[in-house]
Amino acid sequence: MTTIRLTEAQKDLLNRATGILEGVLGRRLSQGEAVEALATFALRNRALLASSSKDSARSLENDPFYDMSIVFAMGKTDELTVDKVLYGT
Repeated sequence: MTTIRLTEAQKDLLNRATGILEGVLGRRLSQGEAVEALATFALRNRALLASSSKDSARSLENDPFYDMSIVFAMGKTDELTVDKVLYGT
């Protein structure tokens, strides 16, 4: 067993996906079961995922605010510093 950190938006997406899975399966699912089902779906549908990532990559190339040359130098960081920057905790 492990713990994963999710933002509120990610939690909302997981809850919505869980609701869809529960409707299809006709039973309640734990979050672990929902994550497992979504991961299994992703592994079985690699071609579908690959085609969607190509579409998003194309849209980023045309985005004037997407610049891979921008780099942030934070110096030495530990896990707590990264959590503060990313999650505000």
